[in-house]
Amino acid sequence: MIRRTTEQWLALFDQQKTSGLTQTEFAKQQGIDPTYFSYRKRQLLVWQQEDYTGFVELTTQDMLLSQPMLLKKHDVELHLPSGTDALWLAALLRAL
Repeated sequence: MIRRTTEQWLALFDQQKTSGLTQTEFAKQQGIDPTYFSYRKRQLLVWQQEDYTGFVELTTQDMLLSQPMLLKKHDVELHLPSGTDALWLAALLRAL
């Protein structure tokens, strides 16, 4: 597998766009697995967005499940109603 820089990937994406070929056809022509080409395109183009910081701020107040949830492990089932405190659920899962 050839290691490419971000700039090389972005150039390939531009070449594919102007080539008139589908992503799959272009990737195969370049000797790149089409699935990996698509993955890298999604990954790198998200990083190019100006408003992308890579982090999402979370607050710990009023974090409640909006829908009922069913957790299963082997033969044990735990039914959680909507409105269950998400912090309590996180603490429970850490304890398991």
